[in-house]
Amino acid sequence: MKRRDIFTVLGLLLVALTTGSLLSGCNSSSATAATAPTATAQLSDYFKSTDWVALHASDQNFVIVDTRPAAKYNAGHIPGAINIPRDQFYFPRKVIDAATGSYKVDSNGQPVQIAYDIPTPAELIDILTRNGITPDTTVVAYDNDTSSYGGRVPWVLKSYGHAKAYVIDGGIDKWKDVDGRTLSTTAVIPTPSAKPYKITSYQNHRVTKSDLAAVIDTANGNVTKAGYVISDVRTPSEYTGFVTTVTSGTASTGAWTQNSTPLVYSTNQGARPGHIPYAKFSDYESAVYTDYINPATGQPVASTLQPGRNVKVLKSAAEIQAHFTSLGITPDKIVYNHCEGGFRSGVYTLILLGLGYPNVYNYDGSWNEWSIQGAAYPVVTGDGRVSGP
Repeated sequence: MKRRDIFTVLGLLLVALTTGSLLSGCNSSSATAATAPTATAQLSDYFKSTDWVALHASDQNFVIVDTRPAAKYNAGHIPGAINIPRDQFYFPRKVIDAATGSYKVDSNGQPVQIAYDIPTPAELIDILTRNGITPDTTVVAYDNDTSSYGGRVPWVLKSYGHAKAYVIDGGIDKWKDVDGRTLSTTAVIPTPSAKPYKITSYQNHRVTKSDLAAVIDTANGNVTKAGYVISDVRTPSEYTGFVTTVTSGTASTGAWTQNSTPLVYSTNQGARPGHIPYAKFSDYESAVYTDYINPATGQPVASTLQPGRNVKVLKSAAEIQAHFTSLGITPDKIVYNHCEGGFRSGVYTLILLGLGYPNVYNYDGSWNEWSIQGAAYPVVTGDGRVSGP
């Protein structure tokens, strides 16, 4: 082979390798094949215990974020925590009517909105820079317990490539009522970073409505295409589209009763109740969380910050995995999670990543967006957990 030809071949190989590296750093929202499970992943890669937080709280470049409203933060927070209320990590977006190019309005003339959309790169850069968070900062976020609100921040950060972002398992409830640790009422005012936060990658573990629509086989009764799972992380009522109560068993797999009155959304007039055909239902709270049990008494520990509620923590990895396996949500599948606004499903995405699922994504627009679309985005009602739709 001539020297010129050798250089040509080497150049083509270099381009191919470079292109592959660049693509692998971005979200594969159009992923077509599942990769092998990540055997070394564990829940502690995404969820940190209160003991771990207490041990590392004084570390350099370590930031604890209280995601609750300012009034609750001021009433008492984990010492050293800054307050970034959760509403800074979602933004309402007006919807463009594809037919007219103008903003959609409802029957009352009000703009139709997607209520909870992920921050744009510019919005996130502003939030993080103002709060002194750099790409190397370890961020641990919390709400009252291991809730969707505390998990919103780490999911958003990981979506934009921030590696060291975690949820505090049990939140402030566990810190105070189980551990007996003190709270602070002294507000911590962060020092803004000298330079703007630099985003390293985009769209990680995130998909759009078009991605979900693409895996619905409309030519075959709207079944989910082979190799994919659409995971519905809501309540029985939200899933069926009717007021639904659990009459026996667990919320995910037990017996339900539903009335005949469809749910009506107070916002976005005309939003369709129900679920995506053949979506796997997994009750958000009861499937993955459990009451913290005091080992001395054998009884749940009550939350003093949430009257009438016990302190909630994650179940064991084995228990959570058994639940997902029973639903057919297995590591060999490409999993698309959704809820109403991407909060609960964001936490589920972190949980599945912690179980070693390599191809798991959160649909951030979720039901707020899907429910106001046309026929290309199908909706069905009723209990479709077993046979579908």
